[in-house]
Amino acid sequence: MLPLLQLGKSSLASQAFVKGLIQGAIYAGVVIALLFLCLLPLIVKHIRKKQAKKAAAIRAKNSSKVRASQELAMSLKPEEPGKPIVTTFSESHILEKQDKRAS
Repeated sequence: MLPLLQLGKSSLASQAFVKGLIQGAIYAGVVIALLFLCLLPLIVKHIRKKQAKKAAAIRAKNSSKVRASQELAMSLKPEEPGKPIVTTFSESHILEKQDKRAS
């Protein structure tokens, strides 16, 4: 009877081991799911921040192209037909005085 008792004990032990293994796997799954749910907002924030940086870089690139084409168009035509675009310091000083007197 002694070997039969040991056999019963080992089957009880193996059943307890398998039950504990399954229970541990279930608990681990629950913990991983909770961790994922808690970290999900941080993950989403990180992804959105990356996308915002990419979008800002694209916008800056596009706006610099637009600005460059606008500056090119502006530099091709003078502001006023009678006045030169480039003036020396003395000329600009004289023009400012004339504008002040006219006002």
